[in-house]
Amino acid sequence: MEWRTGLLFAGPENSNLFITFFCRFTAYVLKTDVFCAIKMWEVQAVLKIAICDDETVMCGQLKELVSGKLSQWQEDFTVVCYTNAMRLLFSPMDFNLIFLDVQMPGINGMSLARKLRQKGFEGVLIFVTVMREYMPEAFEVEAMDFLCKPIDPKRLEAALARSVRRLGTEAEDTLFIRTANWCRAVKIRDIYYCEVMDRKIYVHMKGDVIEYYGRMKDLEKQTAFKLIRCHRSYLINPRYLSEYRCGFALLENGEKIPVAQSCRQGFMEQMMRYMEKEG
Repeated sequence: MEWRTGLLFAGPENSNLFITFFCRFTAYVLKTDVFCAIKMWEVQAVLKIAICDDETVMCGQLKELVSGKLSQWQEDFTVVCYTNAMRLLFSPMDFNLIFLDVQMPGINGMSLARKLRQKGFEGVLIFVTVMREYMPEAFEVEAMDFLCKPIDPKRLEAALARSVRRLGTEAEDTLFIRTANWCRAVKIRDIYYCEVMDRKIYVHMKGDVIEYYGRMKDLEKQTAFKLIRCHRSYLINPRYLSEYRCGFALLENGEKIPVAQSCRQGFMEQMMRYMEKEG
């Protein structure tokens, strides 16, 4: 409001005042955006790990091994130990990587893993146990690895390296939305499509729509090769395209998105590349 007043009433005698205020206002917005970007990057960069084993000594040993290797790789991380499976289950699901023992009182590690997946945990699971017979079940919960006790440091190092690589790839597939007042990280796999109306961008997601002022060409650069341009006002996520017919892209959520004549060839070429990449 103050900015508009300054613009409206600034005359020759007040021009320096207006320019100073405008510069300060612009600097504040830019500084805030940079601050948000830095803070968001810091949140994403920290690897959050949980270890769940009913044996306190085992928890401590595994924590020491994991911490030593990640420190050697100069990774930023935190490690939290749980000796009670239910405490982990009802804790905030903000971990990237969880180590689970299989044989625990109350609820075993395999059942806990299923419940964690049902709860929405999408991070990496690694089992650490003496019970080799459970190994086939580990694939059902999409476990990264199955380590047998006593832990072989080289096997642990290999499992950690794969986990870090996978989590790093997932971080790259994240859209960072920031304005002067707020910041948010959105997983691109959760986006159906984006549209722009009256200089405002609407990001249509699973169960949510985020809106903010921005430019479609900037969004297109941020999501290059992950979202596909099909219209001057639309970007769609190719993983949710179920059919293309009569100038419209039909998405799995039932939305019908127009494909402009000028974008049609590029749209089809990008879709072919995506299909080849995904196999």
